[in-house]
Amino acid sequence: MKSEIKDLEKSQKEISVEISVEEMEKYMKKALDKMSKNVKADGFRAGKVPKDVAKKQIGDLAIFEEATHDAIEKSYLEVIEKNKLNPIGHPKAEITKTAIGNSLEYKIIISVLPEVKLGDYTKVSGKIEIKEIEAGRVEKELEMIQKKRAKYITKDTKAEKGDRVEIDFETRVGSVKIEGGESKNHPLVIGEGKFIPGFEENLVGMSKDDIKEFSVIFPEEYKKELAGKNADFKVEMKIIQKVELDEVNDEFAKSLGKFEDLDSLKKSIKDGMMTENENKAKEELKNKLIDQVSEKSTIDLPDVLIDSELDNMLKEFENNVTYSGIEFADYLISVNTSVEKLKVEWREMAEKRVKTGLVMREISNKEEIKIEEDEIRERVNETLRHYPNAEEMTKNMDTEKYKNYIAGIMMNEKVFEVLENIAEKNGK
Repeated sequence: MKSEIKDLEKSQKEISVEISVEEMEKYMKKALDKMSKNVKADGFRAGKVPKDVAKKQIGDLAIFEEATHDAIEKSYLEVIEKNKLNPIGHPKAEITKTAIGNSLEYKIIISVLPEVKLGDYTKVSGKIEIKEIEAGRVEKELEMIQKKRAKYITKDTKAEKGDRVEIDFETRVGSVKIEGGESKNHPLVIGEGKFIPGFEENLVGMSKDDIKEFSVIFPEEYKKELAGKNADFKVEMKIIQKVELDEVNDEFAKSLGKFEDLDSLKKSIKDGMMTENENKAKEELKNKLIDQVSEKSTIDLPDVLIDSELDNMLKEFENNVTYSGIEFADYLISVNTSVEKLKVEWREMAEKRVKTGLVMREISNKEEIKIEEDEIRERVNETLRHYPNAEEMTKNMDTEKYKNYIAGIMMNEKVFEVLENIAEKNGK
């Protein structure tokens, strides 16, 4: 067997292979041996049919096709192993010369894990910068808790600002109903400003079962195709409720759990916000450090890795949309986009994510970071303990794939530890 490897752009390689006549004869013999085991012929037991009888029944062309398939598969793997290549994605094979009784020549184009020319990660710098809690944020959180615990009392009088109502409505621009502009038993609190300006004000003074038609103008910052246009609404009032809020005091705090008074509740809220800010600051530092290395690193990214990352991003996005109770196809229509448009818009982000992953992988190799099997098993068990149906999940999951996923997370954590320690030393 002769082989030649040519470098192509975007971390692709073209492998040219020639398999001699003598080698192909061996592959033909092996193919006949394998295929003859399944041949049935009168007067012979299964698997004991003479080769000449089996060959006649199978046919030279079928044997040749099987031999060619085996020859390409075996020789390709030999070339990969001999040259220590790391192929990714699916190879594209093209037979350039073939005929029964002749040599076999073929070419395969493969993408391989690209070479990473790593930037000097020993020069990274940065520190955690935790933001203070914004003034009034604790009070806003208390207000949200207060509203969640509100009591709604149905009333027969006209709707006022501050009332909770449920309405049926439809929206038209001109005489055409707009996409997503219709709802039944839609809840809202008049005055919270969750509809376009002017809409909620028109609900004030309506009684139960009243039907009202009115127009407002879509704001300039609204969807491009509707901004500045007249929106004609038809609204039917279904329910009017007075909103009763508990007074925010010590008793209110005690009703929420193990809080001695309002001050202890406020402290708990503030501590939670500080923890959130700390976690966000740590994440921002991690991104800053790895970005410093990525910007100075050079990688010829293969399309197959970028396309795979785009598929992962889309799948994750689709799952999030579906989880919120919206059909993904309906969502795409409502925002006037498509999977193809999203792939174009997100390609740069996918490239950055792929490059970041490869840079982190290279740092882990340079630092000789190892994750022991016991560490992975312990983390997997710890993660599963947080799920009430862990035993059922374990039965249905691809355990090996999940272990690899966890190992990847742990590897990234250790790489970030290395970068953070370097940044801390450089900052002194």
